Amino acid sequence: MKRLIYFANWLYLFSLALWVGGMFLLGILVESVVRRKVEQPLKSEVMNRIMDVFNTSIIFWCLGLMIFAVALKFLAESKGWAGYVENVVTKKRYTKQVLFAVMVAVALYIGGILSPQMHAVDKQKQANPEDVRLQVQFDRYHMRVELLYTVNMILGLILFYIHGKEMTRFKEGPGGSG
Repeated sequence: MKRLIYFANWLYLFSLALWVGGMFLLGILVESVVRRKVEQPLKSEVMNRIMDVFNTSIIFWCLGLMIFAVALKFLAESKGWAGYVENVVTKKRYTKQVLFAVMVAVALYIGGILSPQMHAVDKQKQANPEDVRLQVQFDRYHMRVELLYTVNMILGLILFYIHGKEMTRFKEGPGGSG
């Protein structure tokens, strides 16, 4: 059972690393390269396709793996499998789960609501390039996505910190150091 918990921790951290690292990679590196190197008609199409794959496929796989890992650890703790008790290093017991739930909600909003709206405005903007209102609306959506990505990156880094503290915390008792 101990190996299953270690595997769940590894799965959780691996998925979180893909998620946070992907947001950093796409948000900073890929977008800046595409803005500088790709010509205008292709720029939107390239970024839309890359972000669609990340916002739907990759993040949803990461969410699924992380939810599986959290559920597995919850079951292990509630059933008392092999005496597993999750370390709590924050003042509130479910801080890590609440932060994760906020990250999930933000990701679902970006991938399910905001991205399709951005794509619709982008298509209208390309069909009507002289319409300034469409450019302003697209810029608002883009700023909102950047803000939400930043929020999710910060929450992800906080989750790394909490998870790291939990993994390094020693239990007091026979054979352990406090």
